[in-house]
Amino acid sequence: MHEFFRPQAWTWWVFVVAVALGTAGVSIAVAQSFQAASESLWTLAPLFALTLAIFAAIILLTDPYRSRRPWVLLLAMVFGATVPTWLGVHANEHIVRITADLLPQGVGAAWGAAAAGPTSEEWSKMLGVFLIMLIASKTMLRPMHGLLVGAFIGLGFQIFENVSYAANLATADANSNLQGALGVTIVRSLVGIASHWLYTGIIGVGVAIALGRSIKQRSLGARIGAFLGFFLLGWGVHFVWNAPLGEDLGLLLMAIKIIIFLVIFSFVLRYVLKEERRYLKQASEKLPQPEPAVAAAIAPRKQRRKALKGSDKKQVKRERKQYLDQLQALAY
Repeated sequence: MHEFFRPQAWTWWVFVVAVALGTAGVSIAVAQSFQAASESLWTLAPLFALTLAIFAAIILLTDPYRSRRPWVLLLAMVFGATVPTWLGVHANEHIVRITADLLPQGVGAAWGAAAAGPTSEEWSKMLGVFLIMLIASKTMLRPMHGLLVGAFIGLGFQIFENVSYAANLATADANSNLQGALGVTIVRSLVGIASHWLYTGIIGVGVAIALGRSIKQRSLGARIGAFLGFFLLGWGVHFVWNAPLGEDLGLLLMAIKIIIFLVIFSFVLRYVLKEERRYLKQASEKLPQPEPAVAAAIAPRKQRRKALKGSDKKQVKRERKQYLDQLQALAY
């Protein structure tokens, strides 16, 4: 039976119903704007597809040890494009209103979006990571899986949000529907290097730890603490991106934020890869030892590159993939 098709599990039915309701709900919510901008959206469809492919490739680059589960990641992206989007449509306006009521006049309205986005979106995307990792419990076993599931949920949300912004800006531009849609699509595609996929990827690591899906075993209290830390980190990065601070700096501030976010993500990834190498080291003891250049597949990046010197690189890379796939399969 497929690792995700588990109709005997209640979590699977929650996923199916949630995606069905999310798809219907978000379709109703965007139907009018999408219909009004349909010509522009179809024209930009190749750009949306290219953006999706580029960021999917970037996410997979964070997984050099091939722990990915393609079908699970595809379904994670479907969840991200539907359920959090649908919930966000309803929740954001209420959070903005509450923020405006609680804070002084002018301040609440300005900070409403900064609070609404991460608050309504990250918790719903986080629930998706929990749900998917519970359903695919036999293959979603380590922090890397949490990062990948979270990143692809975030990517699904990110791409659908790009399409939604394009539709809204297309109808708002008095000169040209395409001009309005194209401008916002290009900007959002460029800044997407540190967007929703990154926020939820960080949170996904915390979810994996909370579920005990790590090589290092922790007490329940330690797992909850780690989860809260990663969740607040992902939430905080999202909040800072939305925060109305230094708006006069424009593109410079955007660039600074992106660099800081990527540095933060690199530290999270460093921990995740260390955990992955610990698993691979344990698994490698169960298989015959291959030649050193191939065995280096489970080493850090510098050692992997060094081990390629003087060898048939194409052949070694091919054998490394096979070796890694064998090691990954031992866990399932």
